[in-house]
Amino acid sequence: MSSAGIGASPRLRKAAAIAGAAALILATLVPLEPLRGQLVPNDEWKTIQTQHFRVHFTPPLEQLARHSAATAERAYLLLSRELVPPRGKIDLVVADNVDFTNGYATPFPSNRIVVYAHPPVDEIALRYNADWTELVITHELTHIFHLDRTRGIWKLGRFLFGRHPAFFPNAYMPAWITEGLAVYYESRITGTGRLEGSTHYMVARAAAEAGSLPRLGELSSETSRFPRGEVVYAYGGFIFDHLSRTRGEKTIRDFVELTSGSIFPLTLNGKSRKAFGVSFERAWRQWGDSLLRTAQRGTVPLAGWRELTSEGWIVSAPRWVSETTLLYGAATGREVAHAYMLGLDGIQRKIGRRNAPAVNVPLPNGDVLFSQPDLIDAYRLRNDLYVQRGGEEIRLTHGARLSAPDARRDGAIVAVQQVPGSTRLVRVAADGKRIVPITSGALDVQWADPRWSPDGARIAAVRIPRGNRPEIVILDTLGTERFSRQFQNAVAASPSWSRDGTKLYISSDHSGTMQVYALDVALSPGTLTRLSNAVTGLFGPEQSPDTERLAAVLYQTDGYHLGIAPVPRAPVVANESAVRGARALCTECRLPDAVLQIPLRPESGTARSYSPWRSLLPTYWEPLIESSTGFGTRLGGATTGTDLVGRHSYLAQATFNTKYRETEGFGFYRYSGFGQPLLDFTAEQAWDHSSIVNSAEAIVGDLAQRSRIFSARATVTRPRARNFGSVTIGGDVETRDYTSDPDTLLAKLPPLYAQTIRYPSVFGVAAWSNTRRPPLSISREDGVSVSVSARQRWRNSPENLPSENAGVAGSRSWSRSVVGVTAAYKSLDLPGFAHHVIAVRGAAGYADSRAISGFSAGGLSGTTIEVIAGVGLGNERRTFGVRGFPPSAERGIRAFAGSLEYRAPIAAPSRHVRFIPLLFDRFSATAFADAGRAYCPGAVVQAVTVCSDPGAANPWLASAGAELNLDAAIYYDVPARIRLGVAAPVASREYGRAKSMSLYLTFGSSF
Repeated sequence: MSSAGIGASPRLRKAAAIAGAAALILATLVPLEPLRGQLVPNDEWKTIQTQHFRVHFTPPLEQLARHSAATAERAYLLLSRELVPPRGKIDLVVADNVDFTNGYATPFPSNRIVVYAHPPVDEIALRYNADWTELVITHELTHIFHLDRTRGIWKLGRFLFGRHPAFFPNAYMPAWITEGLAVYYESRITGTGRLEGSTHYMVARAAAEAGSLPRLGELSSETSRFPRGEVVYAYGGFIFDHLSRTRGEKTIRDFVELTSGSIFPLTLNGKSRKAFGVSFERAWRQWGDSLLRTAQRGTVPLAGWRELTSEGWIVSAPRWVSETTLLYGAATGREVAHAYMLGLDGIQRKIGRRNAPAVNVPLPNGDVLFSQPDLIDAYRLRNDLYVQRGGEEIRLTHGARLSAPDARRDGAIVAVQQVPGSTRLVRVAADGKRIVPITSGALDVQWADPRWSPDGARIAAVRIPRGNRPEIVILDTLGTERFSRQFQNAVAASPSWSRDGTKLYISSDHSGTMQVYALDVALSPGTLTRLSNAVTGLFGPEQSPDTERLAAVLYQTDGYHLGIAPVPRAPVVANESAVRGARALCTECRLPDAVLQIPLRPESGTARSYSPWRSLLPTYWEPLIESSTGFGTRLGGATTGTDLVGRHSYLAQATFNTKYRETEGFGFYRYSGFGQPLLDFTAEQAWDHSSIVNSAEAIVGDLAQRSRIFSARATVTRPRARNFGSVTIGGDVETRDYTSDPDTLLAKLPPLYAQTIRYPSVFGVAAWSNTRRPPLSISREDGVSVSVSARQRWRNSPENLPSENAGVAGSRSWSRSVVGVTAAYKSLDLPGFAHHVIAVRGAAGYADSRAISGFSAGGLSGTTIEVIAGVGLGNERRTFGVRGFPPSAERGIRAFAGSLEYRAPIAAPSRHVRFIPLLFDRFSATAFADAGRAYCPGAVVQAVTVCSDPGAANPWLASAGAELNLDAAIYYDVPARIRLGVAAPVASREYGRAKSMSLYLTFGSSF
């Protein structure tokens, strides 16, 4: 997992209107995505209250929640010295349903923070902290202070419309500002964090060394250039740190106040000049130039260093299998995570897929032990142990929360186990059936990186107590401490034993840069000898079986690279002293020590059962105005809401038509309190008008149809790391009745219009997918997706109406429809930044002759993006789309469609062109062929049918063409696929009323 997860808030995007509402509706219409970050709605939640917070937690987390409450109050007090605090209480949720480090904050629909209890033992970038809870809460609370702040016209908008997402001006800022501020204040308030640590400086040094510092417009959370979204945290923090040092720390508050009241929040350089006296662009160049002047080039990390991998991205935890072969985990960007075998000749081969590129341990019998995360239900993501035996993956534990394993020669395993709010070391039997703790899991102590000694009698590990004083410790097999060496204000990681068991090779930023050290473990505290001189950072040292070589992982601007070098025989730097950090001499970078030493006040308030109702109340409304020629003007409003843990969600909207004086409305409610299934309920009333014409084709009146639809559905999902499945069943009742103007015309129309007709129905949807999506991919890859939906509908015929059933009055007729869609994707390992992909899709639809609605073939398939509130661009998703033909070129109760595409990468510049609000991230090309048909069989001739011309021999529509695809980020951070295409009909062009050639621009993938 990337450390960019911290503060990866579900921020309000540039044109957010009722995005939450749209998400709720979408969730009822399409298969749900894996709910990896969602809280567990059916857990037993508790709440305690403080002066400024309501803290919500589950019973196992009560101790951590009380500590979090005290920490949050302290952070609130300190941040209030820097920024204007928000009004009202803030909801803080402490959760433990995922085994990764993360947190997020959002001001909509109310000020909410979620912090996951997993400490950053597997995130070196986040280990530089005195108290992880303090660090993450300070970061997320900064988001609330920043995003909630509103002045001027925005404050008036909030007064009129409530907490509408369009009236949060700071939410329009790019992510490098939002996250950069949070990184800046996390370090200023806590005295630790990422500006005090070494990892972000490593990222910047590597870019400077390669001469590839990004431009300001390329700092996007959506960039595919390594290290991807981490750039908004790293460089955003550096920008504000630079401005604070050169222009004064008070200018940061001035900038926030300025953007909080500006009518045009997107004009960044002008606001920067007003607040700082210098534009962001100029400040960025100044900071970058100073970094480039000090950049070192051509320095090798170890004498005789030779790189064995070339693709970069993620490489982790090398282990020697033999004197000439290494085993490691990696994710190259082109590929999803795998375990690899690598020879010293540089030839590598995949040995197995992984859900994350973590530790892989070679076992004496040739098996491989590893840990990986997976969902054990719809909400809980857990790390478990596995063994790969040949091509078979054998799961040893289920929900045991075990990571960073190491194995002794007899098969005994030592691993890190996550417990609520902490970690501990455990011994695990070779078959995974017995787990024995050997250290305690306390909130003030974390454990990481255990390794067996060569003789199997000792365990080396990292102990991380509060106070930023990590230790390398050695324990016996019962957990008794035999050795310790403290690293004050530094990170120590990845201990591995020398083959004779006399020393440990470790990684540490003891010198200010992550280097490899040898630690003599004969006597505490042990002699520390620096072996490397990496400009960026060197990680995971591992001595070869013949003791001649050292394998390690070097950070470069395109990612991590595995290499080897002869084991150094002499220290690079003798008598090295510790370096506190890059800002050690900056007295103004942190709050004064007297302020930082404000003590925590333990929270002892009563814990009460969680109530969702306060957070469920509407906090905003959105005006709805629709006007069209002939149909009048609709005026109304909409609102949405969801409680803190996602147990209840709803959307409601209502409009009044000023011409016809009719009311329309839509309501949606989801109950997730059972966990599974998800229960959805909708109610809708809509009006439709058509003209009444006489025998002379003259309009003599108006016919109004009122439709009322009530529906209920239940959805069960099965998300997993490598596949996703869902099943939905439900039913609805549609009622149609009619009125006419003048009302005397209704009696002259067919009897159908004089009665109320009900259409009850039941339906089901099943979907499953196992496709892959590597980070650099241009398409889904190597898998299939399948969905099937079926509906049976009845019509209750009034007694005085003829029915389809042989004219029997008062009977019930029924209709049935089925739609199936399948897509398959196969990657081709051809040259390019990503795989080439062959994609094929087929769809079929069947409805019987009594159906009240049918299918249509033709049209362009895509998605719609909202460019400003209420205004969207693009095309809807079509089941039977055929590019080059107009929508609904054919209609009928049978439909088929198929597409074949060849998708090829072109370039991944991830560049920004000045004055164009787009990040041009990845270009690809597609060649396609489409075919489709919708028709009514000739044998079907019924009194009531959706076929305007029953028995028409609608021909196949077919087209071919090409598309240029741009995966972009609109104004820094809003992801969008933009497709520019040309399509030429090759069959039935005249019948389908198609042009000989059509050029189009749309958004989203075709399938």
